[in-house]
Amino acid sequence: MRKQNGGPAQLTLYISILASLAYLGGGIALIASSQSFGMLPEPGILRYSMGLLLLIYGGFRAYRAYQRFKEND
Repeated sequence: MRKQNGGPAQLTLYISILASLAYLGGGIALIASSQSFGMLPEPGILRYSMGLLLLIYGGFRAYRAYQRFKEND
């Protein structure tokens, strides 16, 4: 039998890893930055909760990407 082409699966895995890093970085930046330039909410409970939500979602996506990586081996 022929081995299936893993190109699209590998690309999806890499995009998933990059997306999880982007969410994690966005959450860290939202929590750590002190300047909002009028675009982000002022420092307070809303800003920190949005940053925490991004961190949690980024961690979830990273975990799912890790599971897919283990399945592909």
